Order: sequence, then structure tokens, then C-alpha cells
Amino acid sequence: MPSFSFLPPEIAFMVFQAACSDDGSTARSLASVSRSFYVSALPLIYRVVAIHDLDRVKMLVEHFERDPIHATYVQHVFLAERSPRLDCAAFETTLRALWGFVSSTVRSLVLHVRYRDISVHKAFRTVFDASFPCLTDLVLCGDHPLPGMNLSMPALKRFHTAGLPRRNAAGCFAPLSASCPELSHIRISMSSENNITYAISAAFNLPDAPTDIERMCLDPISIAVPDGEVTTYTPFPTLPAGLVSLVVKPAPPPMTLFARATSMFYNQYLKQLDALVGVCPKGKFSLLPAFKRSMWDIEGYDVDLAKRDWVDCMRGGSGAWSTEGAKSS
Repeated sequence: MPSFSFLPPEIAFMVFQAACSDDGSTARSLASVSRSFYVSALPLIYRVVAIHDLDRVKMLVEHFERDPIHATYVQHVFLAERSPRLDCAAFETTLRALWGFVSSTVRSLVLHVRYRDISVHKAFRTVFDASFPCLTDLVLCGDHPLPGMNLSMPALKRFHTAGLPRRNAAGCFAPLSASCPELSHIRISMSSENNITYAISAAFNLPDAPTDIERMCLDPISIAVPDGEVTTYTPFPTLPAGLVSLVVKPAPPPMTLFARATSMFYNQYLKQLDALVGVCPKGKFSLLPAFKRSMWDIEGYDVDLAKRDWVDCMRGGSGAWSTEGAKSS
């Protein structure tokens, strides 16, 4: 181990970089070994940021205020807030400050917020308001608003929305398609039985697809008009020209009394989604099971699963956009 002190810093950094393929734990451990290790591992300490509460996010922002050069190392960010009581105004302010430091270098971003209150929308909105020129992977978990038509994410390739309780996730199609020319992979992990089949049919221009926006159960999005006011409208659902894969994971039933006990309404919901597999363009649509294997255990997209997928993507895997175990068109 002492022999590492004689390695040129460039070589030591390459060795450390090969070893640091997790959520940042390895980099922090290496940095604590010695002063020379800290110097070599410093860019890796901040390359991957995984934080699980608001107070630690505030501490990170304060650190970047003191040492802004460290913010330039950040490439992958995972932020989770699991508190049942959240100061949404403080969270919004802190996120805006954080994006001001790191948005120009971030390549992957996961924002997972369990708090279920409409006031959390403003915290999620900070992601859509900021400019992320290098961002390729974006995962939003929780009650986030729909994106507008003026996103600044030109490099975005993969998008995942999970846990929207009130809005139809298909409302993300048009804004993303208009603003993200590189977008190729979309995943929707549903938490409600909102009907997305009509919107998907229309977006793929399938035979007999509805053309009436109201039938698609879509939500309006906000747009700015020349006089400075904000208005809303509901765009027709469109998918990216370079779409490779649209993956949908159905919502579990509201309540199961025993295995395979579901309502007629829920069964119809699953049948509508399943029918899309046979009619969508070949290989473009995949339907994940609503339950773990055949055990009928409800599997939500929790923080641990989101983090596992995030790390898998950093290692070159498919992460949340994997179609393993899915029915594909």
C-alpha cells in the first residue's frame, strides 16, 4: 500500500477511477487513507453525489460556495428525500442553488421525493427550469409537474417518470420530444390507473387511435406567452423521432386482499396496456409486469431500487430502462 505514494498522480487517479464505480462510497474511503490518496481521489469524491436528506444537500451547497472548483467535478447526482414532513420552499431554494453550481457538468440525475403535497411541485420544477447541457439520464420519482415546452436538455437520451399520482405521465411525451432531440428511451412507472393507452396509441399513430385530446385524459402544460403571462394548453402526444424504447410498468391495484384478487376495473386497465404490445411498432413498446415475478408482491419504485438502477447506468448498464422480463411488441 505505501508504494502508491510513489506513483505519479495521473497513474494513481486512473487506478482509483477504475475502482470507483459505485455511489461514491469507494472514493470517500480512498480519500480517508492518507493525504496523498485524498489529493489523487479528490475529483472522484465529487464526481458521484448521493444524498438522502435536505440538510445534507444544504451542506453540499455551502461547501460549493466555499470551494466552487469542487462543483465542476460533479457528473452524477442522486437526491432522495424521504421525510414525511418537508419544507418545500427551503428544498426548492436549495435545489436552485445546487443546479447553479453543477448543472453544466451533470450527466445523470435522479430526484426521488416521497412527500405527497402539491407544494413539492416547485422543487421538481427547478429541474425543468435549469439548463443541463450534458444531462443524458433523468429520473423523476414523485409528484412532479409536467415539463414545459422550453426545456434546456439537448443531450437527454433517457427519461423515467415514476409515481405520478395525479397526472397522466403521457403528458411528458410532447414537451420531451420537442425539446430533447437525442431522446431515445422513455419509461413510465405508473402509480395510478390513469388511462395512458389512448395517448400511446395516438403517439404511435396506430390504426383507430383517437384524435380527440379529451379522450386521452391528458393534463394541460404551462407555456409563457409574449406579454409575460403564463397560459396552459394540452399538446397532442408525440414521441421522439429517434425513439428506441418506450417501457411502461403498470400501477399495482389499490388494495389486494389475497393473491389475484383485483377489481374488474383494474383487470380492464391491465388488458388495455397488454393489448398495446400486439399493435405497437416492433420492438418499440415494452410492458413490465406489475408484480414481482408470479408472487403478486407489489413492487414500487422505491429509493433503493432507484439507486440500484442509477449505479447500474453509471456502470454502462440499462438501469431503469431494461426490458428484461417485459412483454415487447
